[in-house]
Amino acid sequence: MKILITGIGNIGKSTLREKVASSFPDKIIQIDMDYFEHEEIPRSSEKVILVEDVHGLERNPEQYDKIIYLMPPKNHIFLWIKRAWAWFSGGIVDLSAPKGIKRKYMPLNIPIILKIVLRNLLYRKKWLLSDMEMIRTKFKDRTIIVNDLDMGFKEIMDVFNLNS
Repeated sequence: MKILITGIGNIGKSTLREKVASSFPDKIIQIDMDYFEHEEIPRSSEKVILVEDVHGLERNPEQYDKIIYLMPPKNHIFLWIKRAWAWFSGGIVDLSAPKGIKRKYMPLNIPIILKIVLRNLLYRKKWLLSDMEMIRTKFKDRTIIVNDLDMGFKEIMDVFNLNS
């Protein structure tokens, strides 16, 4: 079985994937598409393949048995501010596709960080509406929309019987 965890950027997809995978290490193969995007997702008859992908609805979503769509939290803007600070203070901007000057507290990274953060904040509603339309028209029968990590964890446990 293949499960996709998706949604817009910086909402907790990785946290949910890691929580499920660490709770059931013998039953889960976890894949982060930020680092695996050019390879084929493996198949397993014995384990659940848990894939996290911010672009999951754009990259062959038909291959998944279930899709968990994580909605952004109310404090989404603060998550972006926190991430911007982490990039600035760590010197590595956008870990999946590193950008900028790889030095801590480098002022030259600020425009790059601002561009990424503002783009994500300005387009989030458009991306959400687009995703909801795609789910409604093509993937309604296999998608569960969740509002937070706890709800996502519970849905994965209940729907896929990982507790047994």
